[in-house]
Amino acid sequence: MERETVKHGSRVDEAMAEDVAPLLHGSAAEESRAQESRLQEDPGVGPGIRPEAHEAPGLGISEDDAAGRADLARHLASVAFPAGRDQLVFHAVEASAPPHVVDRIRSLAADDDYPNVQAVWSALGGDTEGTHT
Repeated sequence: MERETVKHGSRVDEAMAEDVAPLLHGSAAEESRAQESRLQEDPGVGPGIRPEAHEAPGLGISEDDAAGRADLARHLASVAFPAGRDQLVFHAVEASAPPHVVDRIRSLAADDDYPNVQAVWSALGGDTEGTHT
């Protein structure tokens, strides 16, 4: 019994069948071998191989600093920058920031305005990437 479809015409069904034929009949193995040969050329690259553990890939800062800054940013997401310390504390409390985050923000200078989360993170002693050229 021949299969009929209501979605496609017979031409489209045949074209789709040709597209998946290598996967169904095992001739797609050449593609996977090509991947293996690329991995063999550079054994330092591949699945499960991480760059230096102390530095986040592509950031130039440690994973701990990247995670800490992201946590701070999450708790200050509702802040309209530039903002002062009191405004930052208010929004952190409103965002249910943990006490250690609120306490760190309270340690900022009262008379400074911060243009963004990066400036707040820097003022708290966090490491940053620096400027891009």
